[in-house]
Amino acid sequence: MSDSALSLPDLIGESLVDDALFAAAYEESTDGERALMKTCIARLYDWYGPRKDTAREVAERWRGGFASVRRSAPVDFALVLFDGTFASPARLLAALVPAMACGVQNVLAVRMDGGEDWAHPLLTAMELAGQELVADLTGEGVSSLLRNLSDAGASVAVIDFAGRPGLCEGRSRVAVHSPAFDRSAVLFLDDGETFDLDALAFIHPDTAFTAFGADVPLPDGFVRGDGGFSAFLDAVRDVAFVPADRANDTLGRARLVLAPGQEGCWVWPELHPEFFLFHCTAWTIGD
Repeated sequence: MSDSALSLPDLIGESLVDDALFAAAYEESTDGERALMKTCIARLYDWYGPRKDTAREVAERWRGGFASVRRSAPVDFALVLFDGTFASPARLLAALVPAMACGVQNVLAVRMDGGEDWAHPLLTAMELAGQELVADLTGEGVSSLLRNLSDAGASVAVIDFAGRPGLCEGRSRVAVHSPAFDRSAVLFLDDGETFDLDALAFIHPDTAFTAFGADVPLPDGFVRGDGGFSAFLDAVRDVAFVPADRANDTLGRARLVLAPGQEGCWVWPELHPEFFLFHCTAWTIGD
């Protein structure tokens, strides 16, 4: 469908977040905080693109006596859904920036049932990433939006942090990915300079950190784990922060390993560029 066939602002009406909130959030942030977010954005653009072509078509003939045509192009719309408990700008950027880098023209960030106040780092992150469409919607509002997009034949990629079962079920041309993360992480410290702990606390404020290794002062909310590196490895679930020379030993225990200098960064390892493409295939009898 054409990009102009549907307008997200028209569909969501007065639910768009006012530009004044973005400006206020940006002013409240520090240079150091913005630098962390900019680094995350740059890393994600390097990882995912940016995509240069607008569509692809591959025609093939097969030994089995048939022919095929495969087409792919960026989806018409990408929606990133999260609720009022979601507070990490890095994890949000790791969903929004890939959609942009992969060529999706219409990207909407939606806070569902979020209440009155916004977490300022989230607004600042989206401002820095150039995310212009941000809305506050109820669950019913999101369902209505998806219904309208589906009924119009639009292709849609949804990244669902809100975890609303059944929200997108049965929708034609709607693909859903729900990143799995229990909001806990472990880190290993060789000394007090291994990681910028204040940066970790800022960029991942809704994550419970357990620190192993050097006995150094920890930010509020961090807890200390017992034992050395072996105990650290045993405690790994999904995400680990380790010195670079210990990364290979940790990879495989964790889906995501981040070393010093990557405090402000995040990537969803299972979120591939193909998710943001609409794929179609034809099989015919070949020559």
